[in-house]
Amino acid sequence: MLTRRQALLSLGALGCALLAGCSGGFSGADEEHVITVGASHTPHALILDGPVAQVLAAEGYELRVVEYEDYDEPNAALAEGELDATFHQHRPFLDAYNATNGTNFEAIATVHYEPMGIYSERLSSLRELAKGATVAVPADPANRARALLLLEQERLITLADDAGADATPAGIAENRKEIRLLELPAEELPDAFEEADLVVLPGNVAMENGHSPADALACEPSASLLADTYANVLVVRAGEGETPELKALARALNSQAVHDYIEAALADNAYPMFDVVEEPEAEGAETES
Repeated sequence: MLTRRQALLSLGALGCALLAGCSGGFSGADEEHVITVGASHTPHALILDGPVAQVLAAEGYELRVVEYEDYDEPNAALAEGELDATFHQHRPFLDAYNATNGTNFEAIATVHYEPMGIYSERLSSLRELAKGATVAVPADPANRARALLLLEQERLITLADDAGADATPAGIAENRKEIRLLELPAEELPDAFEEADLVVLPGNVAMENGHSPADALACEPSASLLADTYANVLVVRAGEGETPELKALARALNSQAVHDYIEAALADNAYPMFDVVEEPEAEGAETES
């Protein structure tokens, strides 16, 4: 379900601390200096409303964040021209959305990686999993494949050799535990603990519902090919990434302030996946001769 509440331009206490010494801002910005971004609440909107808004304000831009619970809705709004960009998805999800919907959105900045984890309210170890157990996984193809790869990593299933990032339940070559998959939209997975023995949660869904890799029964390794593959990206309509405002947004998301915020505020729940971009010198700044 769509939640379109316009986020206020305010920093949390930690965000302010990380940005101490950053001054500047704007007042009465015209629409050409307003950037509207669709995002999931956690951690995407937190990153945007905190350090990103502050960095952009110093460059004369106002950031407006529209929050969504559903993964498809932000892209649909981007296609309709309601947003300038989205920040809620990784490249495999973007590629699948483009292929299914005939869009040609493109990623213009890589920001962070959120490990997917296997959680349970019934079991304390995967060794306790009984035959015929129910495992809830995301229903969207990209994250479902990712969940299957994680289940294979933990030797709960074996996938066909050519499954890879396109893995589907049909590609399960061996299912020793006779696991039954329950496919649900990602936002509904936190409600599946009563009926499922295991629930595979994307990182942002886990965070938003009080879970973290620390209490997962198993988790994707943060230093792996998966981190590169499933890093979250800033997405725009094709050909628009070179506009001044979207270049400023991409630069802000790859700033030192965001890097510090992710490491300090999000701890083991997310990892920065970019090299810091140096901020441009303010116009009129004096240079040594």
